[in-house]
Amino acid sequence: MNNMGLLAGDMRRFHLELRRAVKSLSTDEMAAAYAAIVRVVEDMYTWNMRVGATEIAAHVFALQRLGRHEQAISRWRKCVDQNYGTSGSEPNGQSTVRLFPQTHTYALDAAVALKNAHVVREIYETAIHVIDKPQDSNIEDRLSVSRRQLFWAIFPTNTCESQNADIQVVNGSRRAWDPARLGSVFLANVYKDACHWAGTDHELLSRIMMYLIRALFSEGQRRRAVDLYISLINTRKTSNLVRPLVTREIICEVTFGLCRSARLDDAYKLLTSAPSEHRTLFAWNAYFDGLSNAIAKPQHGMAHVGAKQKALDRLRLAIREMETRDGIEPDLVTRTIWLRACFRSGQWTKGVKWFRANFEIMQHDPVCWDTVVRGALGSCGAAQETGWQLISDIVQRAESRVLGVDERMLETVLQCMLEHLANVDAEFVPDEALLRRILEWVEAKQPLARQQVFAITINALLRANRIQCALDLHARMARGSMWPAKSINCMIVAALASDNTYATAREFIERNLPRQHFVAAYFVLFKRAAHAKRYSHMWNIFDTHYPEICVPQTPTQSEYATPFPDAAMYNTVLRVTREYGDVHEHKRLLDRMQVHIGVVSDSMPRAAQRIASVYGYYRNRQQDPPPC
Repeated sequence: MNNMGLLAGDMRRFHLELRRAVKSLSTDEMAAAYAAIVRVVEDMYTWNMRVGATEIAAHVFALQRLGRHEQAISRWRKCVDQNYGTSGSEPNGQSTVRLFPQTHTYALDAAVALKNAHVVREIYETAIHVIDKPQDSNIEDRLSVSRRQLFWAIFPTNTCESQNADIQVVNGSRRAWDPARLGSVFLANVYKDACHWAGTDHELLSRIMMYLIRALFSEGQRRRAVDLYISLINTRKTSNLVRPLVTREIICEVTFGLCRSARLDDAYKLLTSAPSEHRTLFAWNAYFDGLSNAIAKPQHGMAHVGAKQKALDRLRLAIREMETRDGIEPDLVTRTIWLRACFRSGQWTKGVKWFRANFEIMQHDPVCWDTVVRGALGSCGAAQETGWQLISDIVQRAESRVLGVDERMLETVLQCMLEHLANVDAEFVPDEALLRRILEWVEAKQPLARQQVFAITINALLRANRIQCALDLHARMARGSMWPAKSINCMIVAALASDNTYATAREFIERNLPRQHFVAAYFVLFKRAAHAKRYSHMWNIFDTHYPEICVPQTPTQSEYATPFPDAAMYNTVLRVTREYGDVHEHKRLLDRMQVHIGVVSDSMPRAAQRIASVYGYYRNRQQDPPPC
């Protein structure tokens, strides 16, 4: 027993030394130190040692820093239940420990990293409850800082301005955590808690208010958001706060929300009446983006060409007012908004000319290229030709590393290709050499994990009846170990068999598909042969792998068997032969099924049972086919 106590002391000292050493380590060494902390604390649990608040906090923190967020939250939940739950003690009989407030903050950091609003709400509400317990009242002074950290953990470090810049232009798939997703009701309660516990931290209160206003706008509660902003203005006028709650971020948020609600006049009044130090470039860009969006949406009163021209003129005058009134120069976001507005108003020539006139400023920004390409290809035939020339320039400049290409640019180029390949009536058709060059370039840039993009490309090629191009891309994907999905393989088989060339489709299946796709691919071919009454081809398919087919089940290539044909194949062809009145073929299939059931019943009893169910139905001539 004494040896265990000494060992526990050594473990704690080792763990504390690791925590101190982390601050002076490199990134790789830091990760190794965090992993060591996790192993030490988990060994303490395994050996039934006492795990105190210090070890619990270090454990949750290390798991969170290692990116093991689910495990960090799971450990936090267990500790909260053991120390604050109904049990009152741990299962092994150890006494309860008071968790440090930082432990809840670390768990909250993990939930924010997962971008899981439900878990964030759960951890915050639990933390507020346990921190506010009477047992912690004797350390009130030490709790004040920890409570502020708990609040700040909910919110990212970036401001509203960068958030709006992303929303206006990039709008990419990789979104940062947005606390507005927590909902206006929850954020209102957080604001009340912050006023009670951190009432002197005006920066924190302003940040919470900013996201509360954003949440209200996103929920369609525009009036409540505006009333809340007006109440902040009145509070600023009647109070003597050293740092007022109304900040430039809140001005930007309200402007952006009003513009998205199509209240452009209200947004302009709010922006121009705000103090000059709050009229930032980001707030102006939010207003400009609202004007640009109004051009694209007929419900905003911009349906005809004249109205769109007036809106474009209004945007031009607003940009000039920003320059003359506040002395702010337009940035790339402003230029991109103007470029997008030109295309939305139907003046694609003006947009292209303006892009070329400002090429020195915009040439290195992928978002600008993205905007002009999308705008040109979405216009008439002459504009589409210009758009394809721009795509060719993008590929050339990217290959020479003059232009940095991000994920969105790749998606834009692919989308343009997909829309072209799927549209056989396009006004402008680029040559095949350019299309192949673009595909090869995108393929080299795309990571293997995004193979579905190429699968979508194959889908578009098949719908445009460009089967050979689809086969070429399929072969390149196979060489790069990016196997297309089963559904895409089945689409290729169906396209090859569309003109009743079953031999070509069968050759493609045997030579190019993984064995785990054989049953689904042959089912497509088999179904087409049955509906075309090509019974000889149907029986050839039946005999290809009868009575069973072995396919790999795991990456280790262990094999298991599935019946061939399976119940779905039998059900399909029996339905067809009954509808067509082909009694001879119908009876021949039933005889084959009866033999097949006996062959596979021992090795695959459940599959044999499904085949027997189909056999029993059609043998008894019921009305509706059974589910398979």
